[in-house]
Amino acid sequence: MEKTTSVRPDVRLPDYAQTPLPGHAGHTDIIDFLIADCDIPHWLRADLHGQGRYRPARGAIPAVLNVRERFNGQHLPVSFEELHRGLSELSRHLPGPDQTKVEIDAKVKIYWRYLQGVERQVWRAAVSTAHLNMDHFPVVREFKALIEQVVASRNWLEHRLEVVEQSFQRPTGPANDAVRKALMRLRRMSPGDRLQMFNKARMRRPELRNIDMREPDKWADLVTRDLGLSQS
Repeated sequence: MEKTTSVRPDVRLPDYAQTPLPGHAGHTDIIDFLIADCDIPHWLRADLHGQGRYRPARGAIPAVLNVRERFNGQHLPVSFEELHRGLSELSRHLPGPDQTKVEIDAKVKIYWRYLQGVERQVWRAAVSTAHLNMDHFPVVREFKALIEQVVASRNWLEHRLEVVEQSFQRPTGPANDAVRKALMRLRRMSPGDRLQMFNKARMRRPELRNIDMREPDKWADLVTRDLGLSQS
């Protein structure tokens, strides 16, 4: 008799209700610039673009940890030399007044007065975003607005990665005896009683709004206490 092997289905990623996307239009481009030097699987890139749905059931967490490592504690300010290189690069590609080398050197000192303290990662992404989306050399006010957008996307990225990592710690099946008993009871319940339990579970885990009530294995762990099977 031929032996069959079961394949674990993909696991749903946390709902974006927990991590609302930034409101500015360039979020996806900024994310791409921030993670440009990271080796990221397709499912995680889609998630960081705000289009994630599922992750592999196995072998997925190293990618999350690797990207988190690129951002955790990486908040060094940009140096004067880095700011100078970024503005000089932009001046060669974006039209604007006062673009000779001497004039750029003078302009950098003015920009430095207003932009020093910007984080290195943020500055690099802001320069790349200006390259992509602007048709003229940005004035200080425009650069500050662009940097604010990059900061919003970078902060969202860090929080989203944290939420995704934490989701790996949640049980995706009957992890213990209490959950197994809860599954048995839920399957024997009337639809009305099961709906009451499901509503309680949804209040405790917002992303369950995308889960079918008829899949109790995905939420039974949240109602073991209500069924008198556990203390927490």
